Amino acid sequence: MSINIKGVSGKGSQTSTRKVSGDNKASKSSSNVATQKPQDDSVDLTEAASRIQSIEQSLSNIPIIDDTRVESISNSINDGSYTVDNEKIADQIIASEEQIIKTQNRQKT
Repeated sequence: MSINIKGVSGKGSQTSTRKVSGDNKASKSSSNVATQKPQDDSVDLTEAASRIQSIEQSLSNIPIIDDTRVESISNSINDGSYTVDNEKIADQIIASEEQIIKTQNRQKT
């Protein structure tokens, strides 16, 4: 099985069904189902999906850990100059909890 990823396209497989029946006195009817199958499996990406794929690829090149920042914080801790802003941490915890509640409420509906 092959997968062809193409750009933006509105084409898809088409399926049509039609029923052919005889005259009203006849009780027999026949049905004819015509399907048109694609030659290969394919995936059509929308412009937005193509953009998301491009962004994901560019983000994969960014390191997860900022070594410079880690070193800076480590040095601050070691020399005793690192300070903790308790109010900022509390505000961020509250904001996180509010976001969790909003997400749970959306999932319930």
